[in-house]
Amino acid sequence: MYRYIIKRLLLVIPTLVGAAALVFLLMRLIPGDICVVRLGSGGGSFDERAVQACHAQLGLDRPMFLQFVDFVWGFFRGDFGISMWSGKPVLYEIAARFPISLEICILAVVVANLIAIPLGTISALKQNSPIDFVIRVISIAGLATPSFWLGILFILAILDLSQAAFGSPWMPPIDYVPIWQDPLRNLSMAIFPALTVGYRTSAVTMRMTRSAMLEVLREDYIRTARAKGPSKSSISTASAGFLCNPCRTRTTR
Repeated sequence: MYRYIIKRLLLVIPTLVGAAALVFLLMRLIPGDICVVRLGSGGGSFDERAVQACHAQLGLDRPMFLQFVDFVWGFFRGDFGISMWSGKPVLYEIAARFPISLEICILAVVVANLIAIPLGTISALKQNSPIDFVIRVISIAGLATPSFWLGILFILAILDLSQAAFGSPWMPPIDYVPIWQDPLRNLSMAIFPALTVGYRTSAVTMRMTRSAMLEVLREDYIRTARAKGPSKSSISTASAGFLCNPCRTRTTR
């Protein structure tokens, strides 16, 4: 067992090196010159000397092998370089955005579960009914809708609804405020991205919940309970409890 664990841990090193080499080569195979894009992004003019200086600054004038060695060595040292746009360390840019990313991730999981578990359970209990059909359409739409397009729809819906309700369009704040400083402003900024991501995630969980619930409802002990005469609602409640506790289901059988 320990030998297997050690082998799997040692395989992490060549896997990371291979992934780094693949990313490195793909970035170099993309057509164009990043320095030209960087210098021309503001619409200003530049000459060949500026491009060469940019190449020297980024290390692009060095041999490809040395560039790759620096790339891998910087990764293991936690040095991800300097952002070309802000001029700050990349690690600083990641750390600055980590709190809001973590918050949206947690809110998205909460939203996904609040949507998926009740709707998936209802869809299973109302199998092949109009309610089941509507819920399945909602889940399929969540799977088929790209997140960026869904986010655009949320923005347009907020603008239209606020225009109709208050007479002027409203948009949530875009500057990050920690939740412990101003919870209302923080949630008004994070809730809509969380709804967008959570709806996409809930589509998968909804279908899984429906399938698992249908499997439980077809078990022998459910048919036995129905034959003994308890109400359908009590059987459905028990089924949902067994669905959430697989160990208890196996013991009951």
